[in-house]
Amino acid sequence: MSEQRVGADLSVAEAARAAGLSHARVGALVRSGRVPSRRIGRQHVITDPEALLAMPRRAGRPMSPRMAWALLLLADDRRPEWVSPGEVYRLRRHLDKLAADPEPEVALQALVRNRAARRPYRAQQPGALLEDDSVVASGLSDARSGMSAGVDVEVYVHEDDVRAVVRRHLLVDAAGGRANVWLHSSELVPAPSLRLQVAADLAEHGGPRERARAREIVREVVGNRR
Repeated sequence: MSEQRVGADLSVAEAARAAGLSHARVGALVRSGRVPSRRIGRQHVITDPEALLAMPRRAGRPMSPRMAWALLLLADDRRPEWVSPGEVYRLRRHLDKLAADPEPEVALQALVRNRAARRPYRAQQPGALLEDDSVVASGLSDARSGMSAGVDVEVYVHEDDVRAVVRRHLLVDAAGGRANVWLHSSELVPAPSLRLQVAADLAEHGGPRERARAREIVREVVGNRR
């Protein structure tokens, strides 16, 4: 397969290199429909590289949304009301494992990937989202990320408010092109965002800078558990 970029698309080989995954793994994701793609002749090209980069680098069963949020809250010393003492014990064990993991941001991304639905959009004025009371900054847009996001914006919104926010800010789906807004929708939207929430968001971008900062944040949060 050609390894050249096709418009905004990536070949399977190019996408595999960018995501740090094997050619076989990316091919399997394409065939399963988990990564958006289209055919050009006899070849597949990836139409949404961000979806591929957001894939966890480790296999394993992710937590349910309620347990993922419980873990994120507990890491910030906030006791989730909906978990039992036994579940709290298991969540603390997960935090202990993160403290000992050489790539804790990868393990965290795999654990809590069900915390929210992540959608890429394009906006003419992405910065206006940060002035919207319906959203909470996280990931690239959270000051703790240390990222100079420029025109890129990342926010959380309650799942019931997604349509209104999309309409209000004229957001256009960017699954097949260059996104400058990442919108996470969830039933729970803490304000401000939780520290490991920010780390998981950064890890999902897949870039070396984002993953390095995500690792730093995780270690800052759980490092004293070693």
